[in-house]
Order: sequence, then structure tokens, then C-alpha cells
Amino acid sequence: MSYQFVNLSSVERSESPAFIEGVVLAANLATKPLDPETWLSSVFGDQAETLKTLITDQINAQYHELKLNEYGLLSMLDQQDSGFDEALADFSEGFMTLWPTIEPSWQEVATSDGSIRMLQALLTTLMLAIDEEQTHEQMKQAGFTDLPKIENMVKQLDLMIHEVALAADEAMIGAKAQNVNPYKDIGRNEICPCGSGKKFKHCCGN
Repeated sequence: MSYQFVNLSSVERSESPAFIEGVVLAANLATKPLDPETWLSSVFGDQAETLKTLITDQINAQYHELKLNEYGLLSMLDQQDSGFDEALADFSEGFMTLWPTIEPSWQEVATSDGSIRMLQALLTTLMLAIDEEQTHEQMKQAGFTDLPKIENMVKQLDLMIHEVALAADEAMIGAKAQNVNPYKDIGRNEICPCGSGKKFKHCCGN
């Protein structure tokens, strides 16, 4: 079965699957391990416990797609009943809801200028998707004159996500490598501690 947005048929939620997908992507772009329990309540309130397993499973499934470079957001947005534009706005709102929790982890790691530019492009695209007029106004106030259009930016969204996810993953692995012999007691046939679900010898121990 191919990867798709979370199925909410068994849970009463006001948020759309696209909104939750945005939250999940933000979680997967953290540069250091982040337990969903630390942020679920702030995003989903009283429903956090009900959604915990659903969200955690989606985080793992999405991470697997990102790792394989098979994550295609644009095609999934196209399949939403609400239509592409509304689904993109919902996705963007979900992402930006959790992003303030994730952003500090990016400031704590060394990343290339290219990765930072790609991250800025991703954030700009999502802000444009939520409210293009307001985003343009904010950019003007910051001194920008060449204002990006959402219809141009969105075409590169899958590429942006892939590049930023790759940078986050490299930072995550780098942070783990700085620990004192983090893999000292791990057998090659045991599950890798990075959370991929793969055996150590096929993952970080490769």
C-alpha cells in the first residue's frame, strides 16, 4: 500500500488530514530526537492522547518515504477532496503550528548555506500558501522588492522538502555521532537506535 495522508475516519477531529501531514513533516525536520509527547498536547489539546499512536505511526511512515526520496507532497495534495489550494493551505498551517518548536534545533547545528537557503525557501512557500498578501507585505517591510509568487514557488515544493529533510537527517546523525561511543553496545542485527526501524547493519552501522 502506497503512502498517503493519515486516515481520520476513526477519530473526531476538526483538523484535516493535510493539516496533520504538515505537523508530521515539521516533526520529521527536527535536527535532534524529539518525542511527540513533548508537543502533541500543545497542538491537539485534549485529543493528544487519542491521536498519539496515529501521529507517531504517520511520523515513522513519512520518515521512511523521506529517507527513500519517495515523498511526493504535490501529488497527494492533488488527491484531496478539498482541492489543491485549500489542502496546501491546511498543510502549511499544520507545519507552521509546530515549526516554532522545531526551529531552535536548527539554530543549534552547523548546516550549509545551501541548506539554510532551501529551508528559507520552504518556509516562504508555506507562508505564501497560508496568506500570500500578508507575506508580501511582511517582505516589503523587511526591504524585499522582488516578491515571490506562490504559483512559481510551489512547483519546487517536493524538491525543497527533500533537500531540507536530507539536511535535517545529516544533522541528526552528526549530533548522534558526537556522543561517546553511541553504538558501542549495539549488535549489527539489532534495531538501529536512530529510529528508522531497520537493522543497525543496514542503517547507521553500514
